[in-house]
Amino acid sequence: MNCNYLQGVAQAGGLPVVVAEPSCLKEYIQIADGLLLTGGVDIDPHCYGQSPIDPPEHYDQPRDDVELELAKEFIQLGKPILAICRGFQMINVALGGVLLQDIPTWCGADHSGGLRHSVELIPGSKLSSWFGTEIEVNSYHHQAVRTPAPGFTVTARAADGVIEGVEDPERNLYAVQWHPEDLVESHPRFRPLFRHLVERAEQYAGR
Repeated sequence: MNCNYLQGVAQAGGLPVVVAEPSCLKEYIQIADGLLLTGGVDIDPHCYGQSPIDPPEHYDQPRDDVELELAKEFIQLGKPILAICRGFQMINVALGGVLLQDIPTWCGADHSGGLRHSVELIPGSKLSSWFGTEIEVNSYHHQAVRTPAPGFTVTARAADGVIEGVEDPERNLYAVQWHPEDLVESHPRFRPLFRHLVERAEQYAGR
């Protein structure tokens, strides 16, 4: 676990709890008021009905299983979710969306290796209320959302068409493809993403 995720939550006033023992998922789901789905390795395409183009060692099926269960349970309970990079892709898969297995194969673009690029934000979205209509972000991925899950509103896109953000207020979830956890120290403007998660968790806990 990248400690930047934990620091992002803690600096926003939340208490980060790491899922360290999958056999205790029910207990984690019970005690946690919000869910942060983080970055990581590729999601096995079998999860969204496709055959993998990469060898098995590129995937982590046990993690896929745990995160799919967490996502579905938190959605069912109405608990807030913030999903980042792989987490964005996971929440999309959990709700019936489809992924691009490889962006360069799809459009020739490269979003890997810490690339800095601009993203256009849709007016009226939660992201645009924080960042305006355009922002520079960081990318460490070669997969992306291809078909957004039903109910998702696309809130951000890169110039090459890659989806960079969605929101679904009805299901209390927000997602971005870039890595704000790596930017909150050097660029405090990204802190609202974590503060928003903590605020929603506080609201859920106080119901």
